[in-house]
Amino acid sequence: MSDAPADIDPLWEMRAPADDAGQDVPAELPPVARRLIAAVREGTAGGLFPPVVTAGPEGTVTVDRLLGGAADARMLAHALEDRRFAPLLALLDRLDDCCVSAARNYSAVVATGVLDITNAEIFGPVVSEAFVACATGRAHYARDRVAEWAARCEAFLTLFLDRLLRDMNTCWPEDPAYRGPVVGLWVHGEETHNGRQRVVRLDCAGGGRVAYKPRPASGELLFTACGAADSPASLFELLNNAPAASGEIRLPVLSCWSGADQGYLWQEWIEPPAQWGPIRTSGPWSLTGTRLTRREAARFWHRTGSLTSATFAFGITDMIGSNVVTGSRPGEREPLLYPIDLEIYFCRIPRLYDTGLLYDPTAELDQHHVGLENTPRWCSAEGPPVCWHAEPTGALRLYRRRRPYARDETRNVVADTEGRVGYGPYLPAMLRGMFDAWTLMCRQRSAIRQFLSTATAGHYVRVLRQPTFRYFDALVPRWLSGGGAAPVPAEPDVHFDRAELDQLRRMDVPYFVRSLEGGPVLRVEPPPLPFGTARVAARPEPEGGWPPLPSLLEGANLELAGLGVALRDAVEHVFDDVTEHVVTDESLGVRLHLQSPAEGQVGFDWPEVGRRVTYIWNREKVRLRIDAVDAPDVPAEPAPAGEIRRRLLRLDRLDGALRMPWAEGGMVDGAAERRLRTLTDAGIAWLSEVVAQHGWPGRTMVGAAAAAAASRLVQHARDHLDFRRHCLELMRQAAANGDLPWREVASLTDELCLADGLPQVYGTKFEPVAGKLVPYRIEEPGDVDRRRASMGMEPLAEYADRIRQRFPLTRREAS
Repeated sequence: MSDAPADIDPLWEMRAPADDAGQDVPAELPPVARRLIAAVREGTAGGLFPPVVTAGPEGTVTVDRLLGGAADARMLAHALEDRRFAPLLALLDRLDDCCVSAARNYSAVVATGVLDITNAEIFGPVVSEAFVACATGRAHYARDRVAEWAARCEAFLTLFLDRLLRDMNTCWPEDPAYRGPVVGLWVHGEETHNGRQRVVRLDCAGGGRVAYKPRPASGELLFTACGAADSPASLFELLNNAPAASGEIRLPVLSCWSGADQGYLWQEWIEPPAQWGPIRTSGPWSLTGTRLTRREAARFWHRTGSLTSATFAFGITDMIGSNVVTGSRPGEREPLLYPIDLEIYFCRIPRLYDTGLLYDPTAELDQHHVGLENTPRWCSAEGPPVCWHAEPTGALRLYRRRRPYARDETRNVVADTEGRVGYGPYLPAMLRGMFDAWTLMCRQRSAIRQFLSTATAGHYVRVLRQPTFRYFDALVPRWLSGGGAAPVPAEPDVHFDRAELDQLRRMDVPYFVRSLEGGPVLRVEPPPLPFGTARVAARPEPEGGWPPLPSLLEGANLELAGLGVALRDAVEHVFDDVTEHVVTDESLGVRLHLQSPAEGQVGFDWPEVGRRVTYIWNREKVRLRIDAVDAPDVPAEPAPAGEIRRRLLRLDRLDGALRMPWAEGGMVDGAAERRLRTLTDAGIAWLSEVVAQHGWPGRTMVGAAAAAAASRLVQHARDHLDFRRHCLELMRQAAANGDLPWREVASLTDELCLADGLPQVYGTKFEPVAGKLVPYRIEEPGDVDRRRASMGMEPLAEYADRIRQRFPLTRREAS
């Protein structure tokens, strides 16, 4: 990654000793450290340290390799001789002793060889954190924190093994797949809670996999557990077993069970489905995910619609990309979308966006890795915050990562075998699934209320008092800078109280719960202390109060009209991905007419009750109309936004049909240029009226594709400077509201700078020079990548490479 120093922070460098002659590991190192270095040389323990990265696609970094081989082992051995790593060596000794003792005491449930300090799948997270803390932190910080992490890791591992030894022969299911001993363990490397406790995956000798979740919030047990047909174990199983209302549904259920005492649970691990393969490739990179035939995709999205409806009905939130996965349980031929981290529910969620399943462009956090992600992006939302960069000298330099990691697989992006991604091409099936589940929940409202009246006893819901990203912002700088008196929020107006600071100081993401029977918000103490003993200030209390909301427990929202907002939001999320905006699907009994992202209607035939139920919406309201099932279709009401969208797209198509041949021909065809100017002038005259009457036609008005067409039209209108300057201000406002990508603002800004004879600001405009496309003159070029990053754009060098590949110069231009 040649440009690594420009956009990620250098922290520390590891190099071989000056007199390196390939000598053995220094004898001065403790035996455990020598064994670890030997494992690195053999290539089996590189995961204990940060990865070596290189440039990835679309502004990401990708893992080039893990530490391994003789050269890396020698550098690591030389580094560990430095006294700054004494706390790490002490941690290794302590955890190695723990492994020796645990291998003896828990041999009945854990296979020989699994519990070993060189096993990166278990100890990678804590060893890597300790290594970075020693390399980059102040000595007293590293000494105190690493010793604390070692003690907490030992306590966490011991508690897990105690529970496993007791529970495997008592409360585990009889399924042979979950029989022991455990032949593999993997410890989650991301956030920790409750005294550095982490999620663990167990690989059982019987072939099954189980997740251990050391936290008291137990939504999986309440919503997704499966049991006997005559005694449903969860809400989803109750609904699956109920007679259909307007159509068959299937909600995801899985094996999950509570432990013998409070505060943790065991859960079946959902594997990727058989329908698995590449959904995107670019050069050497490949992104794999779920690939379904058209028939499979239609069924999948109908069932996903039912899950979407249930999350909206029961106030389930935090269903972001990492918390839902597409997979199949043993014996199932077709996959479902499974919520696997269900901690926050019975919340007030006025919009479907609030579930986390859809991307909300107006949200405080730009989180596009939602549960129903409809773009196969290369970037990942997770990954270690620190990485190595290989220097030409052979040294390795440690950096704080600024770019996202490139992912090579995704568990929540679903494509069909024709390359179409997400539910946009299957919108009628998705909406029908939502309607079928909603009508069933309305019909089963009293059964739901009765189930919850008894099933909620002993259950807790997580209370997220601040967005998780704020906690991460406070943790990561403290970790890498050596720490201070207390974690500091990245935003000056954000404050943490005592209960939050106590957890942040031990490097935990703060964790709070509330009983489903009500009562105060409680903080969760590290084991073996009991949780729920300390009342905390409920500040700031969200609108409607902390979960659980009594109205949702009572099913007060389960009325037919209550689905309308969710349908509108589901449509808006994929509006530009929809194959047809006017659809009558007799097989599904769906009549769909969409005019803009926030204007449309959908009707559902319900033959069992002889009715057609139609939801009609715009930005301000949703209406419900009920007709006889065989009534003639009622035409959709005309909407100005729909006509604006259609005309923008039509102008854009005409412009492209003229502009591409003109550009490819060297821009010397005068007749084509005049036709383009006439088309652009007419378009600008019309757009000025639109802007005066309706404001800027952004994404929420006309959809992303038409909004981009409006931006291109303004950029091409070089003879209308005053109007373009007015549009730039409107576009700035739209971008600030999440209604337009900031890169569109950057591009028009550069256009206007060039028109005024000034250097461009963001480097979006190019000209041929000496046979190569190069950016026009740039203001303060050394600072351009920072300005581009502020607009969500990749570094200029990467953008320039992409422009040159997309627009190769003709022979005439190159000469």
